[in-house]
Amino acid sequence: MKFPPKINFPPDDASDAGPWRNSRLYEAFPVIFPVFSYLVILWCCVVYYMTFSVRSDWDDVIAVREVLGGPVFQNPYNEPMWKFLTTCFFHDLSFMMHLLFNMMWIFTLGPLMERGIGTAKTVLFFAATGFISSAISCAISEVPGVGMSGIVYALVGFMWTAWPRWTGFLEKFNGQTVKLLIFWQLICFVLTATGAYNVGNAAHISGMIYGALIGKWACMGNERGKLWMWLTIGFTLFGVACAFKPLSAWF
Repeated sequence: MKFPPKINFPPDDASDAGPWRNSRLYEAFPVIFPVFSYLVILWCCVVYYMTFSVRSDWDDVIAVREVLGGPVFQNPYNEPMWKFLTTCFFHDLSFMMHLLFNMMWIFTLGPLMERGIGTAKTVLFFAATGFISSAISCAISEVPGVGMSGIVYALVGFMWTAWPRWTGFLEKFNGQTVKLLIFWQLICFVLTATGAYNVGNAAHISGMIYGALIGKWACMGNERGKLWMWLTIGFTLFGVACAFKPLSAWF
């Protein structure tokens, strides 16, 4: 296999999907109730409401965050490691669009993921990509981040590389989706560089990379996708290592 291996860009029209080893031209996913995706959205909204309701007193906000399993914005490496995952359920209280933007994409892509790969695998995907993207972001910035953005970008990365096998993703996911999220990431870089708004860019980028690696491995299978399997394992180990100490302490 030549490196870098080819990654197929998703078509804008589902009818343009070509045949692949494990898929038909276009095959719709089964209609199921995406209970996990909707529970994630519900819990994020509940968490936001409970913290927003005490926003006038920062000590109360911290107390509520601790009760709900969120970061307290001190030294993240002195807190339980599982908070690298639970921090994904918290969003910026000063900017409601942070919550609305992430929930819009979870509402769009989460059910599609559940219908395609099943609820159990979707739960595992959310947990892995949420933890790894948060840990890498924290290791770079040395402060805990909040929000579902890393998982959102991981979903986009997975569907980008896995759509040739699961062509049902093309029901609500296409080339325009990828272009829009990449364009938004460029805007996020500008917002951060100008100081207009501090965005967790490392979580976005690491989430998309991790999701894309998992998607390519899943798309190719264990036999043909050994390179992607080892890249995924390597990225996972890197993310886990980031949960122990920041990158500045590595050298």
